[in-house]
Amino acid sequence: MIKRWFLGASLVLGLVAAGCSGDSSSSSGTAGTGGGGGTGGSGFEPPEYGAWVKYEPEGATCSDGSPYAFYVDFSETSDNVIVFFMGGGGCWDYESCVGGGARGAANPNGLPDDYANSHAEVAGLTINVNQVYPLMNDDPAVSPMADWNKVFVPYCTGDVYAGSITNTYEDPDGVEPDAVFAHQGHTNVLKMTEMLNEMFTVVPKMFVGGCSAGGAGAIVNYYFLRTGIEGVQKGYLLDDSGPLFPSRELTSRSFLLHEEVRDVWDAASLVGKAPQPELLANDFGALSQVLAEEFPEDRLAATMFQLDYNFSLYSYERFWTRENMEELNPIVPFMGEGLGLDEDVSLDRAAIHQLWWDDIALLRSQYDAEGRDNLGYYLPFYRTTNSSHCVTIPGLEEFSLGEALNLFQNDFATLAWAGTEIGEDMNLRDYVEHLLNDDEPLESFFEEEPEGRYRACTPAEFDAVACEAAVNPPAP
Repeated sequence: MIKRWFLGASLVLGLVAAGCSGDSSSSSGTAGTGGGGGTGGSGFEPPEYGAWVKYEPEGATCSDGSPYAFYVDFSETSDNVIVFFMGGGGCWDYESCVGGGARGAANPNGLPDDYANSHAEVAGLTINVNQVYPLMNDDPAVSPMADWNKVFVPYCTGDVYAGSITNTYEDPDGVEPDAVFAHQGHTNVLKMTEMLNEMFTVVPKMFVGGCSAGGAGAIVNYYFLRTGIEGVQKGYLLDDSGPLFPSRELTSRSFLLHEEVRDVWDAASLVGKAPQPELLANDFGALSQVLAEEFPEDRLAATMFQLDYNFSLYSYERFWTRENMEELNPIVPFMGEGLGLDEDVSLDRAAIHQLWWDDIALLRSQYDAEGRDNLGYYLPFYRTTNSSHCVTIPGLEEFSLGEALNLFQNDFATLAWAGTEIGEDMNLRDYVEHLLNDDEPLESFFEEEPEGRYRACTPAEFDAVACEAAVNPPAP
């Protein structure tokens, strides 16, 4: 059964917001009871099937100290498991974690109740995660994992699920009281993994994915899920729009971000437990190749839009600036307070795209290296939806509101993957199906043909006048 809700006029804004920051009911459960059905004969009996069951690992907390929870939708027909990490930004100082800046992190005040079913509210109507993240949808036309056991991992720690530390942030103006912020995302994942290991003792296939902060969370925790759920026989990874770019190359543009968050989130604790810790301590962007070597039979992939204008802003706007305000280049490290690049300034947008493309080139080189046959990527160019951010959310803004509403009700498969196409024959759903197909070599796809209104802001077709017209269109 396809889990759907009729949506009102706020469909686009509501779902897009939920993507970054069913009719099933939910219940609460505990691990370690009963026996059978879709859980590999583990002796664990799901409280119910085809509904989201809420679990609160003991001691797991959100950033404000409130209890953390994850959700499982158990299958009666499959022992395979999909684990999907919610997106929602990141933070590393008072301004971003507490100050309410333009780019903070989701759920700083804890998780809403029944979050898998009530994941977003639009015009008084409730939308669940099966629509926000179509790879968890129950319709085979939407997801190739429609009948799998599904694990939804909410986000409320501001650390892309990499943290194991609680910080106290001080107001730089000395006006507001200190704020205690628990960056315990990785700790929570470890506690969740212990419970999943009790639930699923035989797992022929495990898919780990997520978008934005969730994409980063998927790759940084892949090793721990892969080894912590002991019954997993084969693993698959899709990091959507939360890339860990190589950070020690001469053209690396993400090293300043990596250096900023390393200590703030206590990433060293995670790195110390991972394979090849010395390499990762020097370059956390080497994680893809480390995982490929650690699990040579697994299939690991990344996806993002080449014109992403969300994660790219997190990565560069506070760390880079243009040296000459009248020219695009040179782009240099920013040592001041606030933002070095302004998303609404056309030359700054062009700088963001240039930095992103430099990092994408490094990722492609890393994945394409000889001997890394189990690494792949899927890189479409652009879509209007959500500033070309997150390939695994529906393409709501590719249509008029009326068309989107009609597709949502009658052809969700088309809506789910609109704008993710490369060429005429493949979209993101097709690539995931390819990723899961062990009978064919893992391939990579890179869209060569530029498209969209911001082409003039890209390194390949830069035109200052046309870029300004795209970013700040003249009034009619």
